[in-house]
Amino acid sequence: MKTIRSFAAAACVIALPALAAAQTTTTTTTTTTDTAVVTQTNAPTASPYPDSPYPIASHWLVSGSMGSDFEGSNFDRPGINYAATAGWLYHGVFGAEFQGNWSPNFQLNTPALPVFVQGAPNVNSYMFNAILAAPLMAGGQFQPYASGGPGFFMMNATPTVGDEAINLDQRDNGWNVGGGVMGFLGQLGVRADIRYFKVSGDEFTGPDGSVVRSNWGNIVDSAEPSINGNLISGMNFWRANLGVALRW
Repeated sequence: MKTIRSFAAAACVIALPALAAAQTTTTTTTTTTDTAVVTQTNAPTASPYPDSPYPIASHWLVSGSMGSDFEGSNFDRPGINYAATAGWLYHGVFGAEFQGNWSPNFQLNTPALPVFVQGAPNVNSYMFNAILAAPLMAGGQFQPYASGGPGFFMMNATPTVGDEAINLDQRDNGWNVGGGVMGFLGQLGVRADIRYFKVSGDEFTGPDGSVVRSNWGNIVDSAEPSINGNLISGMNFWRANLGVALRW
C-alpha cells in the first residue's frame, strides 16, 4: 500500500506541471489568435486605383456651354454659339468625346453673303475628338486638356423673296483643334474652351474684292449670280465657350 501511495504522489508531481504548461500554451495560443485578428482588422485598405500611376478613376464627362464665334475669314462681328459635349476619359488622362456646336446667327461678312440669302444663316458643327488631359490636385479637380478631330458642318439659311427655289441647306466636312481647362468640386464643375474650326475646301479674295471659294475644285465667285458653290466651303473661324461640366 505504501508503494502505491508513493507512486500516486510521484505521478501527481509529474502531471501537475504538465497540466499547468498545457494551460499556459492554450492561453498563449488564444492571445496570439486574438492579436492576429486585431492586426488584420486594423490593416490599411488597398488602393482603389491598383493600376497606378493614374491618380483618378476612369469617368464619363458631359458639358453644356455658350460663347461666341470670332476671328476668321468670314466675320462682320462675333455671333453667339451654344455647345454640348459627351465623352469618356481613361483615368482622366485620355479618351474621346463628341462635340456639337450651334450658331443660330452666324455673322458672315457682306462679300461672303450672296444677295439671295436672307439674314444670317445657321452654321452648326459636329466633331468627333480625341482628348488628352492632365488631372491635377487630389482627385483631379483641375484638368487642363487639349482635343481635336474631324467632323462636319451644316448650314441652313433662308432665301430672299423670289429665290425660294434655291436650296441653302448645305453640308461640308472639316476639322477642329483646341483646348481649355475643367475644374471640379466633386462631380460638378466648370469648363472653359477655345477652339479653331476649318471647313474643307479653299477660299481667297478675287480681283474685285469679292470672296472666291473653291468647292472641291469648282471655283465660285460670290459676287456673281452663281449658286452652284458651297457657301461654307473653305471657311475658318475661332470659337470660345464657358459652361458647366459633370463627371461620374
